[in-house]
Amino acid sequence: MTTLAVAQEQDRWRRTVQRYLGLTLNVFPPFIYLLLLFYAPMAILLVMSFWKSGFMTLEPAFTLANYRAFLTSPIHRRVLFNTFVTATGAMAGLVIVGYPIAYFLARVARGYDALVIYLLIIPVEINYLVRIYAWKIVLGRAGIINSLLMGLGLIDEPLRFLLYSRTAVVIVLIHEWLPYVVIPIYVALKGIAPEVLEAARDLGAGRWGVFRHILLPLSVPGLFASFVLVYIPMLGEFAVPAIVGGPGGYMLGNVIESQFLSAGNWGLGAAIGFVLLFVTILLVAIVIKVAGVEELM
Repeated sequence: MTTLAVAQEQDRWRRTVQRYLGLTLNVFPPFIYLLLLFYAPMAILLVMSFWKSGFMTLEPAFTLANYRAFLTSPIHRRVLFNTFVTATGAMAGLVIVGYPIAYFLARVARGYDALVIYLLIIPVEINYLVRIYAWKIVLGRAGIINSLLMGLGLIDEPLRFLLYSRTAVVIVLIHEWLPYVVIPIYVALKGIAPEVLEAARDLGAGRWGVFRHILLPLSVPGLFASFVLVYIPMLGEFAVPAIVGGPGGYMLGNVIESQFLSAGNWGLGAAIGFVLLFVTILLVAIVIKVAGVEELM
């Protein structure tokens, strides 16, 4: 073998080693991170959900009692129903509020849409709990809303349903998740070529016709993406209902928290968590089936 051939062979092996070494260094740390901090805890919780559970104790004996206790409990079923009603109401409110904002940014606010998006994102940088407690002050009996309405003479006494209710949870969730709904819809609307809208108008379509037949169908991928980004996490929400919801605004996240930290029934808490996880996976699968993976990317 000539010197040139040896050098070429060594260079080929060096490139192969560098490629596999780079791939290993890129993949291995995230894999270990996910394995230790996500998959391993999930596997432990899954095992716990099938063990007999006492007060802060677990007996390694297979049982379906934890799942049976959750599914047959009227209180837990009511909280499950309340969770879906609250998340659905908040999602509907987010679309009603977020779609016009996204449309304004994409079709009207050209040139300063980035500034408006930045202003939408700024509140997200504030501590999550600080924002929730700020809403507690706003919605309270002596809060800004009640004080303003009473000052204008529109009400004689404070509105009690504004705080410690499902209404309060929905309001705060809308505020917390609004940027995550606006941005996907904005991106979808921004991607619609102006020539398409002009052609529709040239063919005699009015504003409502353009919206119904062009804008809305072409923005559906943004709506589906918003659903995955927002509705799914809202099902597991516990901080907002714990602070502003009261007993009437409790969600499954609060039940899971109480089972682990207060009731000491770890097996039941794990079982409830996996029921919620199963429902979440089912919803995501339905969205992917209806919308397609390509539409969500």
